[in-house]
Amino acid sequence: MNVFVRYMSIFILFLGGTIVHAQSADSLLVVDDIQFDVKGYYVDESKKELVVNLFAISYSTDPREYKMNTFSTQVLDQKKQSHFFSRIQMGNVLVKFEDRQNYLHYLLEEDKPVDIQVVVKDWKKTDKPLMIKLVLESSTEEGEFLDVPIPLKN
Repeated sequence: MNVFVRYMSIFILFLGGTIVHAQSADSLLVVDDIQFDVKGYYVDESKKELVVNLFAISYSTDPREYKMNTFSTQVLDQKKQSHFFSRIQMGNVLVKFEDRQNYLHYLLEEDKPVDIQVVVKDWKKTDKPLMIKLVLESSTEEGEFLDVPIPLKN
């Protein structure tokens, strides 16, 4: 009987740990069936650039178009000042600020993570990035854009 109680206790602890893990999954950043995660960021002091690496995963069953408004996508520093990108790359699609391209289009496939890299020129060494704000078009309402604020923690 004592062995049975031990095994049941271990089972309940294991099950409890699984439930806690499942709850932490609910805190993921998912907007319009796309999960966004921060891989990291760093300041390239030699080029005076901030490089933010993210990835996105679509939970949609069909391939879907991802349409990002590039000029609304910005990095906010600790003073809450906005900084425009110098280039954004998503997968193999590259948009440079000087190209003056308003939108980045990408075809997202279900459960296939895609890297997103946002580079900001003239980043001051003393500035600390607080958040990146992505702006993307809703998959259900054409012309409606969704703000996706992503905190940057190091």
